[in-house]
Amino acid sequence: MGLHFMNPVPVMKLVELIRGIATDEATFAAVRIFAEKLGKQTVSSEDFPAFIVNRILVPMINEAIYTLYEGVGTVRAIDNALKLGANHPLGPLELADFIGLDTCLAIMTVLHDGLADNQVPALPAVGEIRRSRLDGP
Repeated sequence: MGLHFMNPVPVMKLVELIRGIATDEATFAAVRIFAEKLGKQTVSSEDFPAFIVNRILVPMINEAIYTLYEGVGTVRAIDNALKLGANHPLGPLELADFIGLDTCLAIMTVLHDGLADNQVPALPAVGEIRRSRLDGP
């Protein structure tokens, strides 16, 4: 049985509950009650790469990075387009910076490895940015 808290944990309301292959109903119910006592709302996800939120969110962030990389729009234009056009509280590039490019790259790698025929590989530029941020100049 797994719990996937959203970041930052004190602010975000959602916890994904991930059933393991051998998770019985009593365990699932106890974990759900625990999360609810923490003031969280829950959704149930099967144990697939990146669960629900990251499986949908991170490819969108990856596409925003491609959009920037290809020169379709500036950081400000891309973020404002999603904030104003899709009612997102943060733009995808702003959110990627908040999450951390290293974390976004790791999630895209999980998606690529786990669903190779269904996901675009992590953008090489993100890998370069990650290496320069984590390893220094």
